[in-house]
Amino acid sequence: MPRRWIIGLLVFCTILNASGFIWKLFEPVPLYDEIAHFVTPFVLVAVTAEIIYRFGGDDEFFDTPRHALLTGAVIGLVGATAWEGIEILLSMMGVSISNAFADSIFDIFLGVLGGAAGAWAADRYLDRLFKRSRTNARRPRVR
Repeated sequence: MPRRWIIGLLVFCTILNASGFIWKLFEPVPLYDEIAHFVTPFVLVAVTAEIIYRFGGDDEFFDTPRHALLTGAVIGLVGATAWEGIEILLSMMGVSISNAFADSIFDIFLGVLGGAAGAWAADRYLDRLFKRSRTNARRPRVR
């Protein structure tokens, strides 16, 4: 992705989450929490994948579109589960955070979807950028 896209995504994600915490927008604004729980792993996985590729990283985890989706979903699952754990700790410390079981499960589900979508977007963009085959990253693009 162009550098301005990466910076833009990181700034958007930071503003989205910071605004939610500062002005307590997660609960009263419809879909705010859901958007934040989808967009954050999307951005983090896409940017991480790009950094790995740009620094000559191995294609072990993003070698095919299916493998990229699986990797992104797992990253989203781990990140969302860890974040829900942090929300539970914050709630125990007295911070007013909704951490109902159903909400936490849905937030984790959105994290998995966001991570998979971020991996798919990064894989698709980077395969075109490096002129690689969509089905096997070790082969050149046929077109």
